[in-house]
Amino acid sequence: MDAVYATILEDGCKFLPGDENKWRELFEPHYLEFSKDIEVVKDQVYGPNDRNALDVYIPAGEATNRTVMMYVHGGGFHSGDKRWSEKCYANIGYTFAAQGIVTVVINHRLVPNIVYPEGAEDIQLAREWIHSNIGSHKFGNGDINKVILFGHSSGAAHIAMNLYAAGDPERVSRDPLNPPVAGAIYIDPPCWYDRRKPKRQEVIRHYYGSDAEEVWGPKSVVGLFNGLPDDSPLLDSTILPIYLGASEYEVPETSEAVVRFLNAYRARSKPAGTLPFFHVLPKHNHVSDVLSIGTPDTEQRDVVLKFIARCLENRK
Repeated sequence: MDAVYATILEDGCKFLPGDENKWRELFEPHYLEFSKDIEVVKDQVYGPNDRNALDVYIPAGEATNRTVMMYVHGGGFHSGDKRWSEKCYANIGYTFAAQGIVTVVINHRLVPNIVYPEGAEDIQLAREWIHSNIGSHKFGNGDINKVILFGHSSGAAHIAMNLYAAGDPERVSRDPLNPPVAGAIYIDPPCWYDRRKPKRQEVIRHYYGSDAEEVWGPKSVVGLFNGLPDDSPLLDSTILPIYLGASEYEVPETSEAVVRFLNAYRARSKPAGTLPFFHVLPKHNHVSDVLSIGTPDTEQRDVVLKFIARCLENRK
């Protein structure tokens, strides 16, 4: 994979519209063969929209009480699919199912067909589907108390905006940990936005109704986190562990967003000053980090598994 790393290094932190397809095409030849022992149950409906569909990757064997992971793709809020290609994001499903984890890869609605907070509501619907179904034999005998939420880029933002809904007094009041969540993984999350970018400005204007920061700021991931009540269980790192991840060659907007969330988290976390599980993946960019899962480069996979193990220790 040396040629892939060399190309990433050459491009550095630059990431232009359409680059995601270049990176996907570079990584696809490097995926290891997917195990034929893993069953895939496709296109399960979790909500009323055509985009409310998910695929379940079921580990081999008859084990029970399995860990469950829900993966949410990115795409700048306006693009992306659970089957980006034949191998992407099957690489996520097969890789973690091979580790004994029931892996659920979901679609969700996209701009311009949604407005805030409908992306977060899709996450809620998917969580509820998992809670109702994943414990069955058909879907892999998953344990509803060992569910990990894993989002990349805008997918991570949707997860966070679902969990931190109480930070917006206009949102429906609900228990953020019902259905239960054992941990949340935010890889390259846009917790804040650079509205100087034309496409981002367009998306923000549609999703939040305005590109003025005084409008969207309180409803961004950082804004919602800052708005959580002081007694929120989400502030306690022993109740909801957070993995905050970025790549070495991260796009500047996301680097700024990650740092802003890191500072917001440590300012309010319990025990006081606690940091999230934080990792910067070397040699990778904004999309290659998740594309690398399922290739001979196992670092991203291994760090995710390490975090999951830590989350499950807290559940004992």
